[in-house]
Amino acid sequence: MTVNSPTAVFAEIAINAPLRAGDRTFTFSVPASLESRIAVGTPVRVPFGTQTTSGYVVGLSPSVDREVKSVTSVDERLPVLPADLVSLASWMADHYVCSVGEAIDAMLPPRARSASLEPPLPRAAVRPIGASGDGQAVIDLLGGAAAPRIAIIADDARFEAYAAAIRWALQRDSAVIVLEPEVAQAERMAAWVERKVGVPVALYHGAQGAPDRRNLWRSIASGGSKVVVGTRSAVFAPVAPLGLIIVDREEDTSYKEERIPRYHARVVAETRARLAPAAIIWGTPTPSLEIIREADEGRAARLSLPGPSRAMIAVADVRAEAGPVGGLFGRRLYQALARTLPRGRALLYVPRRGYADFLLCHECGAVTRCQRCGVAMTYHAAEKQLRCHLCGASEPAPAVCRVCGGTHLRPHGIGTERVEAAAKKLFRGTAVLRLDAEVAPDEGSQQKVWQQFNRRGGLLIGTQLLVKGVGQVPAAVVGALGVDAALHLPDFRAAERTHQVLLQLAALAEREMIVQTFAPTHPALLALVKQDPSTFYRDELAARQKFGYPPYVPLINVIVTGPEQEAAAATARRLADSLVDDGEVLGPSPAPLPRIRGRYRWQVLIKEREERRARNKLRELLTTLDLPRTLRVVIDADPVDLL
Repeated sequence: MTVNSPTAVFAEIAINAPLRAGDRTFTFSVPASLESRIAVGTPVRVPFGTQTTSGYVVGLSPSVDREVKSVTSVDERLPVLPADLVSLASWMADHYVCSVGEAIDAMLPPRARSASLEPPLPRAAVRPIGASGDGQAVIDLLGGAAAPRIAIIADDARFEAYAAAIRWALQRDSAVIVLEPEVAQAERMAAWVERKVGVPVALYHGAQGAPDRRNLWRSIASGGSKVVVGTRSAVFAPVAPLGLIIVDREEDTSYKEERIPRYHARVVAETRARLAPAAIIWGTPTPSLEIIREADEGRAARLSLPGPSRAMIAVADVRAEAGPVGGLFGRRLYQALARTLPRGRALLYVPRRGYADFLLCHECGAVTRCQRCGVAMTYHAAEKQLRCHLCGASEPAPAVCRVCGGTHLRPHGIGTERVEAAAKKLFRGTAVLRLDAEVAPDEGSQQKVWQQFNRRGGLLIGTQLLVKGVGQVPAAVVGALGVDAALHLPDFRAAERTHQVLLQLAALAEREMIVQTFAPTHPALLALVKQDPSTFYRDELAARQKFGYPPYVPLINVIVTGPEQEAAAATARRLADSLVDDGEVLGPSPAPLPRIRGRYRWQVLIKEREERRARNKLRELLTTLDLPRTLRVVIDADPVDLL
């Protein structure tokens, strides 16, 4: 039976429920008493199951083909969602294979569904925006198209281009969103924009308290801020009219959300700019291959701004070099450090924290593994502890082997603690500092380490924290140890990521940079030495195209987890068998990290040859498959790693 009405009295409501609850959205009738108050974006209360819950109106229609329940009321506690964000939520539901309600929930400030919002903050006064000759090149590009797309590849010079672009948007009475990957970077950017452009800035990020974020959301929606700076969630800031989005450090993996829906803020920003329409700028000194392809194929203008001259870069083959301390420091790196220390500054990059990657029994070959995750536990010498860096479990390092009872247990691999201990023996009288998650777990403590290094000099040994966050101090010599493990991870992006990190490290080198490796002819390292990233980009893109990987073929990673391995494997097989006609299916197979926190992980990779075909099938499967409650199926479209 079809129910008809001369007016639009039926509403599609998005509820924060997974697809397995029934559908992307749910239909309800609108009582005559509420018709004048209901529009797309209105928050409402509706009966759902045995209770009443909140949802958002995402569509209206004059008829439905079945009997439906009625909307209970308008939910005054929640903010109205702007129409452009409703459209964006619908796109996210299709792209990331989730319900529209899950997408909307990701947009809202925390706990907005159960807390009342304070009145909007007063609108701040905007100071006049002065003209500037800086950034003229980006202004020319912005004025040349209705919704231009620009890739700025530069070091610090890109910030002047950002300032010019923000002025351009504000002079047109348009709002601006600026994204940064980390909180500290967002705070610094917000302060810089206020000082450089002369406008008040709303700072929006996940480290703020829930009440602050709710009030800030309401203030932004009411027009209180024309410029919003923040981390990935700021891509949903309710600004209007949106004229410009800037994604700084667009290649950073922090833009990927690890909770459902697993959106990528750079990808969402591109879509929001297209829907607005608005200009978008991606900026970074180490661009992703996705953005390189956009520029190479003419879908984005490319603006490369000159940076400071780089130091000499060398690759040292550790197989051919004899050095002190068991080969940790090869001859070339040791000599460079000895010339610089103790009076100068030097940085050493080590991909892993801890003393060693694992503890190995030299009698039977057994490796001590985490009982919950199955991975080798990292050895921390200072505390004589073994730790699992996946689940956080720790235990005292054993004196005898669990398998054979042998006593010849030895640490293997390179970690920051081991390099620190060796450096203190080699370079006596030198201040040796460490920067990793053990000694600097938050941004405040990381900043203090950099300040100490700036004041005292010496040697700073660190993980990727050397190039993430703020506070970096250049050094005469920069070294990299143990990069081979990162180069050869079972992930198609391994070489790209290693190349990006090493390029960022090279920017901190004032005199020379030395990379120790067992693979001196690897293309990522050869391009680094020649300071010719374009060759690496070209060859890597050709390989991606040949083997069918992003950015040429969309990739979807389906992960099935559960406490029973066979149940997880069986469900993964059912999904893989159901998808064979909708794309190239790889697997199912145990994930590279096959068990985390006691849950087994099976993986199915889908290379989607036809747009949305595999996603549509996945949506149908998640809605109709009868899965045990102990199993969880995670859909990760546009995965940033495959571990």
